[in-house]
Amino acid sequence: MKNLVLKTLAGQHFDSAAKKAQQTATDSQNVEFDFNGIKCVVSKSTNLKWLSRDYTNSFTMEWKTIGPDCVEKYSPEIESEFKTKKEVRDIESQRIAAEYAAKDKSEKQTFEDSVKGIEMEFSDKKAWEEGLYKNSDPYGAACYEYAEGWAKLMQKEIALGKTVRECADETQKGLGFMGITGFMYGAAVSVLSKCWKYGEELRKWHNKEYGHEGDGVVNPAILPILNK
Repeated sequence: MKNLVLKTLAGQHFDSAAKKAQQTATDSQNVEFDFNGIKCVVSKSTNLKWLSRDYTNSFTMEWKTIGPDCVEKYSPEIESEFKTKKEVRDIESQRIAAEYAAKDKSEKQTFEDSVKGIEMEFSDKKAWEEGLYKNSDPYGAACYEYAEGWAKLMQKEIALGKTVRECADETQKGLGFMGITGFMYGAAVSVLSKCWKYGEELRKWHNKEYGHEGDGVVNPAILPILNK
């Protein structure tokens, strides 16, 4: 008898999907579900703890299917293979991490050299300082750090005769090392639109990018500075 196929939901945790699959399974029919490209087969008697372990290890072992008959302990052969592959995988992960770290370090130095001596120009410095104070947590502070860095890069281009519209998009690329999220980007636009000398021009450019030319900022980030 073919397995019953269970569809997983976006954002669903593996253990939740496995539990649902086992609740659906019967004495005569197993249930399968796909989780990040791994086919997971569950019976009424599958040990879900061992299944979860096998799922975690499937990427190292390159298993495409796990379950339903999971074992408590791997054979010596599998244990040895897993150890070898994990060591190789760990070395590769370390190499990639080191490359990213070196790239970020180089980009950060390039950015710092580029904006050396440039002071951010404000339209409302008091509001900026109040917002920075209220957002002293790591995430909030990072939003302000990105906003300041972006403003300085744009100011450098503006001093050469460009408009915000002409340099806003390109200058963002110089801050890739910060690894900002979409939320942080929205926060930067919102804060700069209120506090930066060229903020209104930036706001209009940003809104037009999203097909909006009205008031406010498209999808503004909710920071204390914006709720005065």
